[in-house]
Amino acid sequence: MGQPAGGDGVVQSRSTDGTVDVTGPVGAGGPGGGRGGNGDASARSPNGATAGSAGATGEASDAKGRHHRSDVLRWVLEVVVLAAAAIFVIRRAGNSIGQVGAVFGHLHWHWLFVSVAAECGSIVALSWLQQRLLRVAGVGVGVGDLVPVTAASNAVAQSLPAGLLFAEGYSFRQYQRLGASRAGGVWAELSAGSLAAAGLASVAVAGAVVVGPGLRLKLLPGLAVVLAGALVAAALFRKAPLLASLIARVLRFSERVLPASLCRHLRSAEQAVRGMCGFQPSWSVWAICLLAAILNWGLDAVVLVMGLLTVGGPVPWRGVLLCYAAAQLLVELPITPGGLGLVEGGLVEVLTRFHVSVSRATAGTLMYRAVSYWFLLVIGWGAASWLTVRNRRADRTQGQARSQGEAQTAHNFG
Repeated sequence: MGQPAGGDGVVQSRSTDGTVDVTGPVGAGGPGGGRGGNGDASARSPNGATAGSAGATGEASDAKGRHHRSDVLRWVLEVVVLAAAAIFVIRRAGNSIGQVGAVFGHLHWHWLFVSVAAECGSIVALSWLQQRLLRVAGVGVGVGDLVPVTAASNAVAQSLPAGLLFAEGYSFRQYQRLGASRAGGVWAELSAGSLAAAGLASVAVAGAVVVGPGLRLKLLPGLAVVLAGALVAAALFRKAPLLASLIARVLRFSERVLPASLCRHLRSAEQAVRGMCGFQPSWSVWAICLLAAILNWGLDAVVLVMGLLTVGGPVPWRGVLLCYAAAQLLVELPITPGGLGLVEGGLVEVLTRFHVSVSRATAGTLMYRAVSYWFLLVIGWGAASWLTVRNRRADRTQGQARSQGEAQTAHNFG
């Protein structure tokens, strides 16, 4: 909640207010593609149109058709997944479906307020992490400036399949508005992402440690390896020169065996990382940032606990962190926005494995998602709208000041 999208052939145009406009893919025969590399003029057809422009139009139409079919297939897949998840939850509840409704008639509202406070604290923790990284990149920004950016970026990520890519592009644009350089913004985004991954792995390992001995022996070795890999990846962003050196070595080897197009991407990545070599925070700063990332996930896990307490359900204390980590893995699957449907069905199933009744597990999961998904979605899009209005006003003010300055200059020389 980091990289600009673009790997799927979708072109993003960014307005000055930081919003993202998504257009269709550009075909190989787009603007400027009607001429060959030798500079010869294209042959003309009897109706006066060039063969090159006709081919370009045909390729663009084919690309548009493929993009439309891809959108339809993705929409159908989302509907199928959501329907399957709803059917699974209903069938899993079975005769308990009436009990689920009864549970919502006797909510413990004070736990719900604690849940909302914990979710807000999670957003603040993530904003604080980003603030520390941006300060390393030379941007003097406060946590209050980043809270709306974090909330808006989260809303973007949770509203689209694979929305994390769009969210990172959105955050990067907002960082630039706050004064970050291109290299500094990219480094802050990638570093925050690596630290967040390490933080979630830490929560999962903690869950494996406190769970029963049977599951501990099965899960802990694999999760420990994942945590070690995440920590190494995060450490590489702290030492950008080392990361650039590693990419350079991979590039030298890959030039012999990999396609030229992939090598060009690696070369661009090496150049980008070399631009980040000036950002090397101390180990103490890096450790504090990692703790902030763990706090971000931990407070969100508290929301799950509060969701169960709100519906009067038992909390599987020894397994709740594993349940939470499993839910977050489902969130990251690029199938439905924010794991919608997947998280609900998966979390209910996991909670019942820890001896929570189906009715309480279903009601608790719905309360958790009401706060961690729907509440943040509303708050996030409200923040995005506010940022858009604020940025447009700032652009308008700057434009007026620039026009007045130019008019004054012309008057002085006139």
